[in-house]
This record gives sequence, C-alpha cells and structure tokens, in this order.
Amino acid sequence: MIRVKLKAWTASFRFPTFQSGYQPTLPVPPPSTIQGLLSAAKGEPVYLTEIPYVGYVFRSEGLGVDLEKIYALGKVETDIMKREFHYGAELYLYLPDEWRKHFKKPRYQLLLGRSSDVATVEEIKRVELEEGEAPIGGTVVPINLGLPGMVHSLVVEYDYSSVPRRARLVKPFVVLPFPRTPGERRRQTRKANYDPELDIGVYLHRWGE
Repeated sequence: MIRVKLKAWTASFRFPTFQSGYQPTLPVPPPSTIQGLLSAAKGEPVYLTEIPYVGYVFRSEGLGVDLEKIYALGKVETDIMKREFHYGAELYLYLPDEWRKHFKKPRYQLLLGRSSDVATVEEIKRVELEEGEAPIGGTVVPINLGLPGMVHSLVVEYDYSSVPRRARLVKPFVVLPFPRTPGERRRQTRKANYDPELDIGVYLHRWGE
C-alpha cells in the first residue's frame, strides 16, 4: 500500500455534540474528514464504502484556542466564539496504490477541517505493514475492538448528491488520540498492522464489508 503524509499548520475537527458556544476539537479526524480529503484529491465525490481499505494516523504538536468571527444565518450581526485547534498537525493516510496519482497532483485544495486549515502533501511512500501487537492511536476504531476511550457517533460518509448534503452512513467509534506515554501505549495495544517507521499500529477500516 502507499502512505501519504499530509502536514498543516493548524487542524480543527468539530465535536458532533457541540453546536454553539465554545468549540472543542476532536483529537483525531472523523471518517467524514477523510472522505473530504479523498474527494478533494480525486476531484469528484468519493465514498469510503467503495474503497477496499483506508487507514489513518493523526498527531499534532499540541492544542491552542482561536477567536473566530461567526455570522448568524439571516442576521447582520456577527459574534465571536472560541475554537480549539491543533497546531503542527500531521496526518498519515494508508491507501491502495491507485491513490498515488491523485495525491501527486490533487485536484482541489486539501483541508484538515476549516477552510483555513490548509494541508500539503509532504511525502508519498510505499510501505509494508507488519502484523503484530502494537499500540493503536491517532484514529478511530469500532467499539467492538474493546479499546478504552471516548465513544462518539460519527459520520463515515456524506451523500454529496443531495443539497444540503445528508449523512449516508453513521457509526459509533472509540476515538483514540495518538499515544504519547508508556501507559497510553499499553492501554491501546492490540493486534494490528504495525508501521515500524512511526512505531504505531494502523487500523485498516473496511467500511464496504
């Protein structure tokens, strides 16, 4: 498979349960963000259920809080709210070989959240993952995997043929931040596909099965 490395100064992934007021960020991208990235790279709607497998690992240098001007629908007034964001963000995508050509020359701009969270392709590399016990993190996993963490119902993919777009598939996931301490690595260790270069386990989603 190939591993695509994306880098961005900032990234922000909206919590599905927060609609107004302070806006925290999810610790990792939801699957719908991955769908948006693949669609932007290819230049047409992409559905994750039609791809044999997709894996991803996200990490950042830390978190900050931004002041953001918002415009209420149907109102002239503006408001200011606080939005949490990642800085020094890196996203690694594990994809079938045919995606190399799309990320070598993406059709549209790649974003890690908001329109200001612009990402660039830093590297496209062929990799072989090893099966074994490894810590999994920087991603979401099905709840039946038995790993501890926050559980959220997240959109896997949107139906781009409808206006406004509608959720086409929603599933519950355990949200796993990238493990940074020995304790986190022990708690998040399971049988996985191991990437020795990043020293992390990669969960390969097969949403079409």
